[in-house]
Amino acid sequence: MRSSAAANPAPHLHLAELNSFPPPRSCLPFLVRRAETALRRRAHCHSSRRSTQNQLHSLEIPERISHGNPPPTSRRVILLLLLVVVLGAMGNSIYKFLCGVCSDLSDAAFQPHGGDASVAALGRDILEFQRTKQVPEGLSRHVVSSAAAQANWYKKLQVAWKKARPAPTTPEEAGRLVVLTLKNHQKADVDGLLAFYGLPHPNEAGSAPPPAAGHHAPPAQHSAPAHKPQGVKFELHTLPVDAKAVADGDTVTVYVDTNDAPSEIKKAAAERTKARAARNYPTADALQKTIAAAGYRMVPNAKGVEVLAKKYRIRLSGIDAPESAMPYGKEATEALLKLVEGKCLTVHVYNTDRYGRSVGDLHVGGVFVQEQMLKKGFAWHYTAYDKRPELAKWQSQAQAARKGLWAASKPQEPWEYRKAKRNGNA
Repeated sequence: MRSSAAANPAPHLHLAELNSFPPPRSCLPFLVRRAETALRRRAHCHSSRRSTQNQLHSLEIPERISHGNPPPTSRRVILLLLLVVVLGAMGNSIYKFLCGVCSDLSDAAFQPHGGDASVAALGRDILEFQRTKQVPEGLSRHVVSSAAAQANWYKKLQVAWKKARPAPTTPEEAGRLVVLTLKNHQKADVDGLLAFYGLPHPNEAGSAPPPAAGHHAPPAQHSAPAHKPQGVKFELHTLPVDAKAVADGDTVTVYVDTNDAPSEIKKAAAERTKARAARNYPTADALQKTIAAAGYRMVPNAKGVEVLAKKYRIRLSGIDAPESAMPYGKEATEALLKLVEGKCLTVHVYNTDRYGRSVGDLHVGGVFVQEQMLKKGFAWHYTAYDKRPELAKWQSQAQAARKGLWAASKPQEPWEYRKAKRNGNA
């Protein structure tokens, strides 16, 4: 006797659903009968009996469904897994042991033997930061930057201390390391950090910090040609050139130590020095703005001592470097920066251009800067304003060797680029 469910199957039954989900063994006969009934009922709705037979043949129902248990795991496999677990635990212990040994070895680098107490305190705090990532308590009262910035300082100091050969043992050495490592940070923060540990500032100690890696120390004396070129109106001897002073491949800003500054500027400079000594940085910054507005600035000299200096913008005579947006514009700027950064220059000034810049020749350590820029292919000979034959010769040498901008088949002249830009065609 057929059940009511088998007699009245659901009209929307699909065989694909039966094929995709194999039924349990106990329900298999029931579902087979249900499928057969459904197909017979559908056969009455179709004109072709052959279609129904094809659907019956397409029904794939497994004759037997195995419910056996998976094969037992071999004892050998179990023992192998246990061995792997044991070795893994031992390896982790060995790794921790080795890390501990390495940590002890690195700790010794931060504990100078026979060093000053202030140096030892700095070393201990750097070591503690390495372990806990926490900066010393009370440091925020001496500096102006956030705790995140302070953490960044200690990361840099940690690396610098490890690389130091030998490690700092005196307050002067430790102070110099701090100043060099944090040279690009705010002076208020650097001074505050030194005060926190009682370390002297290298500039205040009367000695300049050693040059950073990749940089040359500024020359003690300015090197210039034995004879001044014809037409030179006056000569400047600059303080060390700052990295931000080079605007492009033919312009640089320099500062010259001067004693002829107006009395009010000299007074502001003296008050600024006192304010910085008292760590009254807001007052010192306000006075610095007054000094800068008058065209002066407090700049470290070759010995690292800050002096009152006058600002000059120098346009290199006889050459025209590619503009920043032109091909080789960036390379020309970097080439000039490499020649003058951190060095004292001798400038022979011929005249002043319409932009207020002093037009002249640059010399550093016996090197004529314009000559190097032309020979390396980072500038054109600016014949419209300077017809010296040696400049033309140096450009021809770079052209023949296809150096710098001359590697291009038809490089555009900077003056033509500026003209097209003014006319809206660049």
